[in-house]
Amino acid sequence: MGCGTVGTTIISPALSSITEHFSVEESDSQSLLSAYFISLAVFQLFYGVLSDRYGRRRPLFFGLAILALGGLIAALAELFETLILARILQGFGAASVYSIIRAIIYDSYGRLEGASALALITGIMLVVPICSFALGGLITDLVSWRGVMLGIFLAGLVPLVLNMILLPETKLQPLKRVELRNFTRDYLALMTNRSFLAFMLASACCVGIWFTMIGFIPFEYQRMGVNTAEVGFWFMFSPIGFALGNFLTKHLVHQLGLERMAQLGGVLSVFAISALLLPSLLSVSHPILIGIPSFFFGFSAGFIMATTTMGAISSAGELGGSASGIVGATQMGFGVLGGAMVVGVGGYEQFEKGVTVLISLALLSTLFSTFAKHLGKPSRAV
Repeated sequence: MGCGTVGTTIISPALSSITEHFSVEESDSQSLLSAYFISLAVFQLFYGVLSDRYGRRRPLFFGLAILALGGLIAALAELFETLILARILQGFGAASVYSIIRAIIYDSYGRLEGASALALITGIMLVVPICSFALGGLITDLVSWRGVMLGIFLAGLVPLVLNMILLPETKLQPLKRVELRNFTRDYLALMTNRSFLAFMLASACCVGIWFTMIGFIPFEYQRMGVNTAEVGFWFMFSPIGFALGNFLTKHLVHQLGLERMAQLGGVLSVFAISALLLPSLLSVSHPILIGIPSFFFGFSAGFIMATTTMGAISSAGELGGSASGIVGATQMGFGVLGGAMVVGVGGYEQFEKGVTVLISLALLSTLFSTFAKHLGKPSRAV
């Protein structure tokens, strides 16, 4: 599961090096993230349906192979346009991980147990993005950004080999056929399910914050005089907080339920993201004033992600794979939307304007979590 996040996290400390190598503007680096996120968003829809029809293993193996190929092409890219195309290919492959792993967890557990298991697994697997932030900066300093792309190649190849050996099939009764008419009908049914929509949008807003931060915050660190390797270090604060939030969610979700956990996380995220304005308000420039709020945002996101994701998938019944695909696609879509909004308001040049976009997403996540809570009785263990 962690390999799916490598393509997002390991590249972040290398963005400035890439912009310098290809002589493009800082805001152009957003295209490397947007290309990846759009590809992730679109193809998760297809992987979800394919995994309902053909089982979880084969679509996952195909996606991991594509992820590895995209990493190799990116490492050899001589043109910025080629690098963007390789990022699209990486997103195409990584989409299988994001979509299918969630469905595998739901196959193996259930609603509350699935949320608890997803929180635990996410907390453990965050070792990968935590390390990839630091490694991304270190590899860029010691080798170049091409070394980072080779890291993405390995992030596809190694899990492919391991999963072919170790992963059992969890979709024991796949759908007999997938027809375009049924495909459309099922997606329309999900998109009119109010509980599904509330959980999905709460999750998407939270993920949108995460992916938007990855795009423009590295440049604010550099304006503070932080070098590439140190950017990777400071970026580790957010996934560390996320890991702690996930471990706490595992123990609290049975007492509080999915909806209350998500709502609490939303409220905490608003305060955490707002604290990113402290350097401007205090007229003090130090990376810890970004690192600490990022840690607490990660902590709050740990309350939101597993609960809202599993809440959405559980609302879909036997269409768990399709629901997982829609959730993942919407999450990536909000990442693209957030990045575009930051570019539009000038957040790459004026950090505070970018933070206002993040605050808006945090408020929306809280709002949708509240809707999910009021749409039905909060889920508790029985």
